[in-house]
Amino acid sequence: MSDAEALTAAFAAADKGDAVPLVTLMHDDMTWAGFTLTGTQQVYSKNEFLEAFGVLGKLDEFANEVTRTETTPEGIVIAWIRIYRKLGDKVLDVTMVTTHQFVDGKVVRSTDCCPPEFAAYWRETGLAA
Repeated sequence: MSDAEALTAAFAAADKGDAVPLVTLMHDDMTWAGFTLTGTQQVYSKNEFLEAFGVLGKLDEFANEVTRTETTPEGIVIAWIRIYRKLGDKVLDVTMVTTHQFVDGKVVRSTDCCPPEFAAYWRETGLAA
């Protein structure tokens, strides 16, 4: 299985309630430069990243579907991820782009870039800190 296929499968499993493949795919020393709920960026450790994902448990519905991947000649996996969030009548349905550096089948560095609607959604829900 390619790194891109492993990433896609791990996100699909997490959407079905099995986060083990996604957690296992991440190297223990992984860092993820990602967006906060307020729209700023921060570098997360693996544990911080997984803790931040906990906010999804407060939603009525959510999904993270890898809709497309591309792998550079150097092995960086670029993924387009449809992120769907629903809380009451507030819905977010957008695409974010992520990048993933793999070493020996594990993600060691990742980034994400979200559209402005991401932070606006979290403000509107009142869940942004």
